[in-house]
Amino acid sequence: MPLTIPREFKPFLRDGDNAITATDARSLTYDGQLIFTLPNMTFVPQLYDNPSDIVQARADGKFWVMDPFQWPQMYADAYTWSFTIPQREFHDPSTDLWYAWWSPAFSDDFEPLSPGHVFGKLKSTHCDHLFRLYEWANKRVGSYKLFRENKQDAVVGWVTSLRSVFERFKKTRAWRDIVMILAEFQRRFLEIWSMMDYLEIFEPRLKFKDRAQGVNKTWMGCFTKDSAITLRLHKAGVPVWLIQDVRLVDDKINIHQVVPFTPANLVFGMYLHPIKNFAQPFDIRYKGPSDHQRQAAVRQLYLTFEEIPIDQTEVNRFAASREPSLGKAPTKTMKNKSVVYEPTALRQNQSQVGHDKWSDVAHPFMPNINTFFASAMTHAEKDLSRVKPTHARMDEGYRLPDPGLFVNVLSSQSLKKYLANWLACCESWLRHVYMSPPSPLPRSQSWHDLLIMQPTTPQPSSSSGQMPSGKTGKSKAKLDLFFGDELLLLCQFWTGSQMLQWRGQKIEAAILENLPHRLIQQIIYEICEQSFRYDLLELDKHLAGHMRLDWEAKKHRMELLRGIFPQHDALPYFKNFRQVLITWDGAPQDLKQPFTESMPEGEKWQCMKQCALFYVQSFYDNTGRPPVVPHILYTGP
Repeated sequence: MPLTIPREFKPFLRDGDNAITATDARSLTYDGQLIFTLPNMTFVPQLYDNPSDIVQARADGKFWVMDPFQWPQMYADAYTWSFTIPQREFHDPSTDLWYAWWSPAFSDDFEPLSPGHVFGKLKSTHCDHLFRLYEWANKRVGSYKLFRENKQDAVVGWVTSLRSVFERFKKTRAWRDIVMILAEFQRRFLEIWSMMDYLEIFEPRLKFKDRAQGVNKTWMGCFTKDSAITLRLHKAGVPVWLIQDVRLVDDKINIHQVVPFTPANLVFGMYLHPIKNFAQPFDIRYKGPSDHQRQAAVRQLYLTFEEIPIDQTEVNRFAASREPSLGKAPTKTMKNKSVVYEPTALRQNQSQVGHDKWSDVAHPFMPNINTFFASAMTHAEKDLSRVKPTHARMDEGYRLPDPGLFVNVLSSQSLKKYLANWLACCESWLRHVYMSPPSPLPRSQSWHDLLIMQPTTPQPSSSSGQMPSGKTGKSKAKLDLFFGDELLLLCQFWTGSQMLQWRGQKIEAAILENLPHRLIQQIIYEICEQSFRYDLLELDKHLAGHMRLDWEAKKHRMELLRGIFPQHDALPYFKNFRQVLITWDGAPQDLKQPFTESMPEGEKWQCMKQCALFYVQSFYDNTGRPPVVPHILYTGP
């Protein structure tokens, strides 16, 4: 259900004043009741600032959008220089500096001890480039020291630490560890480089208080809710995004353009064993919003090394071949504090597998939750004693797959299967669930089993009435009971051309691993939207059956329900929504007061939140699970 905030923003310039100050917007976007204004850049990156955000290294050893060295974060006093971290997009790939962001490939850049081994070393040419990063940092800090009286600045010690990490990197043998130590080395180099820009460029710019400096587009920038910080950074030429409550924004701010959020084009998938291709997620370091603790978690040392399950003499001989490129004599291989290599430990991040369904999943693939329903999910009473007995409640199953299934995956291959299977059978299933939904409805596990499969032969039918024995047999029989026609479609898809169609677009299954985030978000949004509509219709039948006593009454009821789904303004939506809700059992008296255009803005918002809360609470009381609620899909200015 597309839902916009009550206030709309359009390009606007004050009469005779087209200047963009720190609190104006060269670019603006909004998310729920927050707006993001940017005085000196033309895009707005998506902010990830939720208590449920997880800081966990991905397949490239970096931390996706939680990584301040890859994506803008909230301004943090403990790391004031972070906004001067350089961005990869503005540097030449042919230079040594590009290695500050380079990610090695196992098949091209790694020399294993022997074929099939995950222990070895990076090719010497790459090591040479990385060593030159250290030399660049050392030279720049050395020049800085010559002109500083205080030669004990923290950045001087950082260079020593950078060399120490490089020495650890040289002695690391497991491919998984090399990925992490390389990323740590790169972060430390970028830390030094950003601090030098902070000291040599940013701080001198603060002396020019009478005019704003030109923006340095190569810097990372930051988000902030403090207008004073915005003013300070804007004057120094730092990309800065100011976050404000939409209700508190001046009506007369200059706006050059309204834009959608810019998604992150970063590695998201978990680390996979390079030969056996199973997931080996790294440890979760932190869970929380974008603050100084998140930044500290990203900067932690990596200490869990894999043991080398081969003769140490052979490893020493192998390591010696690396040293001449750096002009040093061979050294003894470092004995790390290590943990035993466990190829069967597939899910070290078990906490991600079963997400809290009362909390919205913070993920770029997941559209933003409707603000009013987000509040309702937080404030609903979750006491099991509220849930009605079995004979008096609705089926707690899912008419459509739980949207959270699509983002709680450990690899891009799993996501590919989920998307491919859903797109291949969704049209058939939507007809099925509309005309004659199964009873009972599929549970979340059944949806998972369907979406993760890759059938290559027709599925055996259970029409004979004989239930297969064993856990696997019973699971397959359940799938056949729920998804008989859909299983045939999946088999045809995986053994056929593997061409999909969605909303008039043709999609090859092969590209699903790298599908644009925006398109995945649209697919998940549609699942959220359809789920909410089906659930609302069923809950209305359950709680307001007395409003459907004859054909005319049913027709009127359906017209009222259809009016809940407008395309633009929020107020008409909630007017119709309220008229549906007040006929339900247990509707609060406050809801029976009609909405009017003359109501104060704050009172309107409070009534909308009350509608959402009553719906969420009613759904839980009558099913025993939280509902799939409306989300917002931004469609651009």
